[in-house]
Amino acid sequence: MLRVFLAAAFICVFALGGGETKAASCAPAGSDPVQSIRQMYAGAMAGDRAATLAVFDRDAYLFDGGARLTPEAITDLILKAEAVGTKPVWTLEGVETHTGCDTAWATWTNRGRFTSAAGSSPRVWLESAVFVWRDGAWKIRFFHSTPVAITK
Repeated sequence: MLRVFLAAAFICVFALGGGETKAASCAPAGSDPVQSIRQMYAGAMAGDRAATLAVFDRDAYLFDGGARLTPEAITDLILKAEAVGTKPVWTLEGVETHTGCDTAWATWTNRGRFTSAAGSSPRVWLESAVFVWRDGAWKIRFFHSTPVAITK
C-alpha cells in the first residue's frame, strides 16, 4: 500500500509541475537587444575591456575576419590595434530586430573607419547577432561580421 501511495504522490508532483524546470523570464516589451551591440562597440572604442565583454553571454562566440573567436579574443585584437595607434569607429545603420520572449536576432550594416598615423580607412560590414535575455539584460550569444567591398 505504501508503494502505491508513493507512486501516486510521485505522479501527482510531476503532473502538477513539480518536476518541470523553471520557465525562462521574458524581456520587457520595448527592450532593445541591439543596445548590447552598441554597448560592445562603445566599450571597444573607449578601450574598455570589461565593458566590451560585459554584453556577451557565457559561452558566446563570434565569426569575424574569417575566423571563429571568443569575446575575449576579439576584444584583445581590438585593444592591441588601439595600442599601436589604430582608432576604430563603428556606426550601425538599417537595424532590423526580431524579438521573442527571451531570444532575439538582428541584422544591420556597420559603417566604420579605422584611423591611424597612415591615414583613415573607411570600412563596411554586414553583421548579425543572436541574443538571449539573461539576468535582466540582453546578452550577445552569437555575432557574425562580414566585410563588404566599398564601391565608389
